[in-house]
Amino acid sequence: MKRGILLIWVTMSFALVLFLGQVPCFAVKIDKHEFFVKADTGMNLMVVAKTPKTGRLEKAVLLVHGSGVGYVYWDIPIRDYSIMDFLAERGLDVYAVECRGYGKSTRPNGMEVTSTSMAEDIKSVVVAIKKRSEVNKVGIVGHSSGGTVLLVAGGMYPELLDRMVLIGAPYKKINPRFVAYATKVIEMAKEPGKDYVPNRHHTAVEKRLDAYDEDVVAWYKKVVGEQYSVMPGGLYPDVIKNPGIPNVPTMKVPTLILNGSNEYVVDPDDALALFKDLGTPDKSMIIQLGGFHLMFLEKRGHVGLQDSIFFWVTKH
Repeated sequence: MKRGILLIWVTMSFALVLFLGQVPCFAVKIDKHEFFVKADTGMNLMVVAKTPKTGRLEKAVLLVHGSGVGYVYWDIPIRDYSIMDFLAERGLDVYAVECRGYGKSTRPNGMEVTSTSMAEDIKSVVVAIKKRSEVNKVGIVGHSSGGTVLLVAGGMYPELLDRMVLIGAPYKKINPRFVAYATKVIEMAKEPGKDYVPNRHHTAVEKRLDAYDEDVVAWYKKVVGEQYSVMPGGLYPDVIKNPGIPNVPTMKVPTLILNGSNEYVVDPDDALALFKDLGTPDKSMIIQLGGFHLMFLEKRGHVGLQDSIFFWVTKH
């Protein structure tokens, strides 16, 4: 069986062409296990791994989640929605980290959960993955604020990173449609004892999606409500300031920017500015038609994410 998804491809010259990705599906057995990495920062971080039993490509990729929810959306347990399964079935060693302040990982003061502190944590995770998978470099994928973390990481330790994907990651400004929500979270976090703020990430999420399957969205809302009812307050003001900005012009890591055409966190002009400013000559941008910020919940969106990530992290 083959899958196809219509994408808009933006090359280094900003020319627009249509790209139709078709990736064959395979039935490959996958090993799944969890382990903890004690980072040099003192954080104890949970990592979930899915690795193929056969047909390994001798490449590893680390998935970094955004704010409001932990690693779980990389591994949605419904039909073909798991990005981790998709990549592992095609030969990649796939890892997803639960960042500080989330899930089973260390929960420091919420204002200490910033892009810089998370990037420092993840260096230890990347080193651990290199050893486990016996690779020289690790591919890395970040969604939303996780993309901001990657921009910081790309400046800190580019020698450890293979290829990078930024999904719905803002650069110098956020979309005006998202300003009110971000401002409210920042104000809540300023209150004494509110370093973790109520999480409304899943509220009315149906209104912020392209076509979706109801059971997938129901699963997501249940997970967020039960497992991530509060979120660290330090990340929102940090992402708006974006400590990764100084690293963009000197970026050495080959980078793919991936956004939906209905993205409401990333400003479209800001995304183009990020693409233009990236220092690496090996860079591309994909705009998925109809996609929103949470494309992993969408019927077409999750397919586009899977195909695009696999294409980029295995590109020579």
